[in-house]
Amino acid sequence: MTLKALALSTAVLLTLGNGSFAAGTTAASKAGTEIEKAVGAGDTFTKAELSSAMSLSKVGDAKDKLATAKVDDPSGNIIGPVKSVMTDKAGKASAIHVDVGGWLGLGEHVVSMNAKNFTYLPDRNILLTKMTKEQVKKMKPAKENG
Repeated sequence: MTLKALALSTAVLLTLGNGSFAAGTTAASKAGTEIEKAVGAGDTFTKAELSSAMSLSKVGDAKDKLATAKVDDPSGNIIGPVKSVMTDKAGKASAIHVDVGGWLGLGEHVVSMNAKNFTYLPDRNILLTKMTKEQVKKMKPAKENG
């Protein structure tokens, strides 16, 4: 069985199994994102959705609200899930750490991106970056905060 067929089978099982698996947990969001990446899924956005996107400076309680978001590039390519959210003294997002690359934890790395490079689609819990997926993948890994 090829890796793509295995990923597709897993996606089908998750869909048929009980939709509650993917609801609300970072691990589940990450698994879903990895499956989507494996089968080539991407997101599409309507003009109405894009016009409702908000600056991260307007997101209250950013650390909690953005912790389970996924990150897409301007073309709807899925980059990866949010690993962590860095905030300033006022609680506004200052940087987003994103898991990029890899498959099931192998070969992935975490990059730190300035919050100014994002807009947020609250209805879909998606962060849109101005950078392409390839540009983000080429970024140097973020230093871990010990």
